[in-house]
Amino acid sequence: MTRRDTVNGQCHCGAVRWIAALPPKLVINCHCNLCRQLSGADYSSWVIFPASQFRLLAGEDMLAHYQATAQFRKSFCSRCGATVSAVNDSKLPGCVYVARGNITDSTDFPVNFQVYTNDKAPWVCLDGNIPVFNP
Repeated sequence: MTRRDTVNGQCHCGAVRWIAALPPKLVINCHCNLCRQLSGADYSSWVIFPASQFRLLAGEDMLAHYQATAQFRKSFCSRCGATVSAVNDSKLPGCVYVARGNITDSTDFPVNFQVYTNDKAPWVCLDGNIPVFNP
């Protein structure tokens, strides 16, 4: 088995591409209302890297940004609308959250925590094997 030092990702249309050095700091499934509203999904899965480990390879001019709160900013492709990354200065300053579904390499990052489960959608069943952390 070859040891991988990096992981790659991109938006749906491929206009925005990135690379991140391994290992990630944290992998979470976030059930907060903000993540659910911004993604339109039951919860958001984030792979979190220190900003120094994350680099855009292409498409910086295609990125659009949405400042959802004073601390949380989402970046997405202006062509296809796919979430590329986010920053949350109040929770993990100096880190980049990348949307797990946009990782193009085969990975098996275990989820470290399910967060904000008190806000989860009523139809979501939590995975009992993943620790819960409600900040």
